[in-house]
Amino acid sequence: MKTKLILILLTSLLVGCYGKSDKKEEENKISENKFVEVYKEPRHKLVFENKDFKILDVQIKPNDTTLFHRHINPMFYVSLGWQDYSEQSINTDWKIPTKKGLPNGKTVLDSTYLAQNLIHRITNVGTKTSRLIGILNTGDGLKLNNESNTSELSNRWFRSKRIELNGNESLAYQKMEFPTIIINISDNEIEVIKDNKSSIHNLIWLVLEDMTQLKNTSNNKIEMIQIEVLK
Repeated sequence: MKTKLILILLTSLLVGCYGKSDKKEEENKISENKFVEVYKEPRHKLVFENKDFKILDVQIKPNDTTLFHRHINPMFYVSLGWQDYSEQSINTDWKIPTKKGLPNGKTVLDSTYLAQNLIHRITNVGTKTSRLIGILNTGDGLKLNNESNTSELSNRWFRSKRIELNGNESLAYQKMEFPTIIINISDNEIEVIKDNKSSIHNLIWLVLEDMTQLKNTSNNKIEMIQIEVLK
């Protein structure tokens, strides 16, 4: 009788231990699967948002690693010195080799996140801070039809072009068809004139308003990327 009781107690203890072990493994797996939306990842700083788009100022220090974050919207990237990096998709190993960085002013448009959401984290393996501006199109994009002039469209999400302003040159915008963002990839400040009021804009990004004039008050050339968020 005593032997039988001891066997029952040992069996209970073993089951309890295995149960705790399985539960611990399950908790670890859940913890590893945690992620945030890209615009909530701390190094992807949300600097502007409205109903049509969000602007992220992404900065990652050398050897720093982001949280796992998810991309679900089409994005337009402008490099401000993006360094070489390593990447790990969720529930996979780190990818080898590392991926090459992007020179200042290089643009990338990625709409593949719609068909296949991307959940990953990245490590800056370069020697300088990685920086880029990312613009999310949070709408449905431009609905193309047979009358659409597709030759003027990058795709249904974004349209972009490079603009250069020589010293003391200006550029006037009237009423804009789509929300428009300017990314200044030069070191010089831009003078923004609207309603006869002038201000110096020293941020990298600028959301344009109708009837706005941009002026280069320096003697050096300013290079900018103009991005339209199509809707």
